[in-house]
Amino acid sequence: FFRGLQERFVETLRLTPENALFPELGQFSVAIGTAFYAEEACDETTMDDLLDRIDKATGGVTSTNYLKPLFANEEDYKAFAERHAKATVEERDIESYSGNAYLGIDCGSTTTKVVLISEDDKILYKYYSSNRGNPVTIIREQLITIRRLCGGRIRLCSGVVTGYGEDLIRNAFRVDDGIVETMAHFRAARHFEPDVDFILDIGGQDIKCFKVRNNSIDSIMLNEACSSGCGSFIETFAKSMGYEIADFAERGLFSQYPVDLGSRCTVFMNSSVKQAQKDGASVADISAGLSLSVVKNAIYKVIRAHSPDELGQHIVVQGGTFLNDAVLRSFEREIGRDVIRPNIAGLMGAFGAALYGKAKRQKESTILSLEELENFTHTAKSVTCKGCANHCPLTINTFSDGGRFISGNKCEKPLGIKNAEKLPDIYEYKLDLIRQLKPVEGPRGKIGIPLGLNMIENLPFWHAFLTKLGFEVIVSPISTRETYNLGRYTIPSDTVCYPAKLIHGHIEWLLQQGIGTIFYPCLTYNFDEHKGDNHYNCPVVAYYPESLHANIGALKNIRFLYPYFGVHRPKDFIKHATAFFMEEFPGITRKDVRLAAGAAYAAYAESRQMVRDKGAEYIRYARSHGKKIAVLCGRPYHIDPEINHGINRLLTSLGMVVISEDCISDLVEPVKVDVLNQWTYHARLYNAAKYVTQNADMELIQLVSFGCGIDAITTDEVRSILESAGKLYTQLKIDEISNLGAVRIRLRSLLGAVAERETVNAARGMANA
Repeated sequence: FFRGLQERFVETLRLTPENALFPELGQFSVAIGTAFYAEEACDETTMDDLLDRIDKATGGVTSTNYLKPLFANEEDYKAFAERHAKATVEERDIESYSGNAYLGIDCGSTTTKVVLISEDDKILYKYYSSNRGNPVTIIREQLITIRRLCGGRIRLCSGVVTGYGEDLIRNAFRVDDGIVETMAHFRAARHFEPDVDFILDIGGQDIKCFKVRNNSIDSIMLNEACSSGCGSFIETFAKSMGYEIADFAERGLFSQYPVDLGSRCTVFMNSSVKQAQKDGASVADISAGLSLSVVKNAIYKVIRAHSPDELGQHIVVQGGTFLNDAVLRSFEREIGRDVIRPNIAGLMGAFGAALYGKAKRQKESTILSLEELENFTHTAKSVTCKGCANHCPLTINTFSDGGRFISGNKCEKPLGIKNAEKLPDIYEYKLDLIRQLKPVEGPRGKIGIPLGLNMIENLPFWHAFLTKLGFEVIVSPISTRETYNLGRYTIPSDTVCYPAKLIHGHIEWLLQQGIGTIFYPCLTYNFDEHKGDNHYNCPVVAYYPESLHANIGALKNIRFLYPYFGVHRPKDFIKHATAFFMEEFPGITRKDVRLAAGAAYAAYAESRQMVRDKGAEYIRYARSHGKKIAVLCGRPYHIDPEINHGINRLLTSLGMVVISEDCISDLVEPVKVDVLNQWTYHARLYNAAKYVTQNADMELIQLVSFGCGIDAITTDEVRSILESAGKLYTQLKIDEISNLGAVRIRLRSLLGAVAERETVNAARGMANA
């Protein structure tokens, strides 16, 4: 019933007007249908009788499981509340205070938090509210209030901002500094428990878990792209049932039959809730059940704990979700021990930011004055960047002092930074190698190659092979969003990984160019690099040409060649390639294929060596310039900018030199892992992880595509290799969505944790000297 959705529906399915029917009251179709059925039914009843039937609709067969109540009685709850009331930050009347003050701002995804602390860490002012989609307006209002309250008695020495909106707020109000939210929460947790060894923060749309060892963050875990199990998850359910979140949470405290809803995603949870309602579960039962599900999601899906001992002995929980006593009780019940929940659980990011600002000891804050705040204006407009083929959607924020802040960019071009240091980036180098492979006019005509999946790394092989045979090789361009749009109509399953979805667009591009022959072979095996037990390609990479042939009808009108070859054994390859090409293209001889194969293997070996040599060069550069090295691991096709969304450029903007797993995977002996090591790309990952553990200036970041089933194995193995040597593991899941906000937070968290650890180790070294 939304006009825009109707138009998009017709456009996407390419419907004609007579084939697209939109009933005027479409949103009420089911209700109208039941009314028609009731009209035809013979039974009649009164409203009183109907209500009576509903009241008696209990008992019978039920598929819903129930759990123990959260609290046995009111006294049990009272003891629980008294215990948690001890973890408090004292508040002080701002009207009677004079002296220095430090401001912390947490501009989160759904809420805005502000804390002003005194010289002795007491809270002078606090604020917590939904940002209503416009945090700039809310923070301006709060800064005006704080400036007025401070007057001439209180000197605002510093302001620090954290959270998703950190950069926007810093630029808008000239806030002194910013801190990544993971480190802000860590500082706040240590204020309550100096020996904290585990922190769990459940916010509106994210879950953050930190393991702490030797007073520094040892590992960081965050939920991936899905916000199921976060604060907004419960809030959405509460509103759908007609309750405010506070009332909904309170009802769950004394439920006698909490519903067991598991820890599945929101879609499945909806089904479970509806089934529980059918079985007579009350709102209180569902509220308690949702609280338990949030906790189980955090423990078993994000933390992936096998036992409570893995979480630690000194646990601090925080985030607005833990202000819900039902969630807190569920967590303590699930892990079997008491935890610390500060009375400012929802303000810990802002409190930690304020503590960070205080530690820096500035004399005066640069935050806008009261007069500047009162005259402050802000406008925002959306534009599309034309700086390159990415066409990034930008938001340009303009402030009353003439300042601007641009978000949405994946590089420095739209920022106007002309002399920014361009750090080495192996992903860009690999793309340049692909661009250098130009078509050479040949007597056998044009043949197309789709640039995706394994073809990205194997292009030097096939380009040399086909060119030597006398073909003019036409390669589809490096992916953009338009590539995906070209082929999305023929994608058979949305569960396949994004790199596979893009191949459809590459095929469509070749078809649009009038290419009459497209070559895309099936390869069960990859080249044998002697790193694992075998050297398979994953099933999607190996056999996706079969899916393309079955789903793209236009391929039946051209010559689509997808033979099964084995490039891992050169003699066998020459034998099978000779038979295939001599049959398909009369005039090609055995000698032609043998010479073409020699050129292909030589070109492939040269390209692999060039990458290794360039990687070694970049490592030397990083060490001579004092830069950290990011080993950005994944599959060869993750160099595609449409797949990685510019994460490599984000890393260089954070001051890191970027190399990939294949730059270093040959520098160690093959790693023994606890799984069958039969995939070529996986074996590279394990070796790279081992090499990273031997080099203090390297940090590994693993890219994983949504829909990749076998990477569920690699992530656990790579994590194990790194963490066994005291290294941090960072995983980034990527798909069609190109918003890098959460990715930036995770990468800055990694750098912050590394810096914190180095500071602690340096201090320990000085103490032992």
